[in-house]
Amino acid sequence: MKAISITVDGTISDVEMTDFKSFQTAVGGYVEVLQMTPEVHAFIDEEGKMKGKAINSMATMLCRKLDIGLMPGDTINGDMILVGTGPENEAIDIPDNVIAKNELLEYVLKAVGRI
Repeated sequence: MKAISITVDGTISDVEMTDFKSFQTAVGGYVEVLQMTPEVHAFIDEEGKMKGKAINSMATMLCRKLDIGLMPGDTINGDMILVGTGPENEAIDIPDNVIAKNELLEYVLKAVGRI
């Protein structure tokens, strides 16, 4: 499935996820799912902080802008994968128009020069 990767170094790229194992490999551990918007899920390493992974500033900023519920001072540590959300709340291809339809996601991607 088509997805977007946001790495700890701020790189944002299109990636292809094939199965659950590919999500685990991409985030480097056990997967935690965050509902970013009604159209977008994010996958992160649920043990990223405990493993001492670097702070993902871009992913953290995106969560704060979308009011995902991070506690004050909390961060996303490690890489993040964004995918679409299907009708049964399942992961699907990220919609081609999701960036254009979501001003906050657009804001974050503009901040890193993606668009």
